[in-house]
Amino acid sequence: MADLKTFRSVLTGDFTVTARPEPIPGDLRVRWGQSLLIMVLASARGQRCSVQKVHFLAHVSRTGVLRDTTREVLARKRNSIALAIRIEPWVNRAAAFAKANGLVEVRDGKALALSDEGKAAAKTIRKEGLLADETAFLDEVGKFMTEQVVEKIMKMESI
Repeated sequence: MADLKTFRSVLTGDFTVTARPEPIPGDLRVRWGQSLLIMVLASARGQRCSVQKVHFLAHVSRTGVLRDTTREVLARKRNSIALAIRIEPWVNRAAAFAKANGLVEVRDGKALALSDEGKAAAKTIRKEGLLADETAFLDEVGKFMTEQVVEKIMKMESI
């Protein structure tokens, strides 16, 4: 009986939340990752793009500094070397969860596209004002960011 009580206490007992100096890694923020992925795809032509372009737009839309640097590169005020794009596991994980949740579809194994449910989710994200800075940035640059431009920036070539 005491073991059962101890076991139940471990499972349902008191817990505390402690502020940490570091943000939670993107891998662990599944809903945020899916939401940003949806907005990346919603901003692209035809609401679909290559996995490489998804990684690129997801990375450059995350912070104000990256958004500003990207605008400067696109305006040819800075060289593309200023954008050191990282391919991060959270994007792949978000894509896998979004596919499992019926929000995205995989095309030819190398591109992602919004499903009807994903399009509805994008409308909800916009309506609720979630990811407002990221969404505004993606709306600004997403349709102009062609696969060729992404490829050049990823290779650190001039655009």
